[in-house]
Amino acid sequence: MKILLTGPTGHIGSNVLQAALLHPAITSIIAFSRRQLPSPFPDPLNKLQLIIQSDFTHYSDDVLEVCVGAEACIWGMGVANMETRRSIVVDSAIAAARAFVDAKIAGEGNKFRFVHLSGTFVEKDQKKSLWFMNEGRKIRGETEVELVKMEKEHPEALVAYIARPGVVTATNSFFPALLEPLARFINVDDLAAKMLDTAINGHHTQTLEVDVLRDEGKRLRKQSRVDSQ
Repeated sequence: MKILLTGPTGHIGSNVLQAALLHPAITSIIAFSRRQLPSPFPDPLNKLQLIIQSDFTHYSDDVLEVCVGAEACIWGMGVANMETRRSIVVDSAIAAARAFVDAKIAGEGNKFRFVHLSGTFVEKDQKKSLWFMNEGRKIRGETEVELVKMEKEHPEALVAYIARPGVVTATNSFFPALLEPLARFINVDDLAAKMLDTAINGHHTQTLEVDVLRDEGKRLRKQSRVDSQ
């Protein structure tokens, strides 16, 4: 299976990339990044092709040609600069999904899966007054609304999934696993595992809240360890 990935240099995206390189169902990964990867990723099967892209709202014909055959995209771009937050979170995600659908990169008659990394406490009502994280929560909510709207406009070509993790901890975090549900925490490896599985197999609900991401991610990683023995 061929997939697309954004944000491979970030905390979450880099872990999704590592998981994809190791997953037997994934044969090709087209990773979009604003810069080179900080260090080489083990890629013995030569699955990875990196595309350096400065503008994530426009995709040339040559780039879209490289993407032909991809069945899913994991949108994992992070936001480092608050001044460009809207451009990255809303404009880039919507433009990419529209470009991939319009180009029919998944093939005529096939539904393209777009797995979007959102956040917790998302607010879709743009007129609602919020006490904290007002702009960030509404921006993510706007993106979710637009992706769902696009899916309804192209039901034969697009399936959108929304991942809503809470606080994402590092691989070797010392935070007790038993306390994760109470604090809305999720280990980055569990998140990566479930996002990748959703890209491969889909999910029975459109929105995946942190508890689903965490529990399913742990189950998938446990099953992977069993299968490798």
